[in-house]
Amino acid sequence: MLKGSLSTDATLFDLLQILGTRLTGELVVVSPGVTGSVAVARRRVLAARAQGLGGDDALALLAGLKTGQFSFNLGEPAGERNIDRPIEQVLTELVKVHETWQRLEYIPSDWTMRLYRRGLPPQLTREEKNLALFAEGKTVAEVLAQPGGVLKRAESLNRLLELGVLYPSLALGIGPKPLVALPYYGPRSEVAYLNPEVHAEWAEVLGPRFKLRVRAPSGKEAVLKAEPRERVPKDRVLIHDQELRKLRAGRGTRLRVAPEVSDGII
Repeated sequence: MLKGSLSTDATLFDLLQILGTRLTGELVVVSPGVTGSVAVARRRVLAARAQGLGGDDALALLAGLKTGQFSFNLGEPAGERNIDRPIEQVLTELVKVHETWQRLEYIPSDWTMRLYRRGLPPQLTREEKNLALFAEGKTVAEVLAQPGGVLKRAESLNRLLELGVLYPSLALGIGPKPLVALPYYGPRSEVAYLNPEVHAEWAEVLGPRFKLRVRAPSGKEAVLKAEPRERVPKDRVLIHDQELRKLRAGRGTRLRVAPEVSDGII
């Protein structure tokens, strides 16, 4: 068995070019969020599988991986054939696939990152709007690993990330919380107060100086500095009355509250 690590210098194309043109066996790839394999024999690619996808979709998905581990198991591959083309033909096709992935600079290399939505700008196409709605709360891998055109979906996802419609979460399990608004008064302040336990939970991962992106049912949003305050219930968030008015919200409004660092990516 041969083993190694994926990198920008050891992509799926490189591995198939080096190993698949000389050996018979199964190339197994394991990366955050994605596991897949490519079967080769006698200079032919027989099959590809990844995250429930098969054939060219599986190849396209695996071609986009930038990190992970691989192993090559020598021996006659078993299982159903879903490609069965000369390896030279597959490598030629993969050149174009890799060129496409290289242009998609906004898709993070860690596909376990979860995606959260900021809104739906009017300039989006219907397909982009549908993808933005579908991607909410899912990992990058879950969004990409859908049948029917991995590359086209990846291009749309890259555009949504570039526009800021979607943003990826670096901290798994940390995402928006539904919190009920409570107003406070006095001099205007762009600070939102959380229950100390909720604040500590998020600060443990993000650091103490994180912000909150608050979205009201009206669709209005605000980004506020997060601070802990005693006596704030866990299911509440304390926001200045003027900020609530800008959000078209008030006491008792259920808000969608997501933690993020200063650059907008948590």
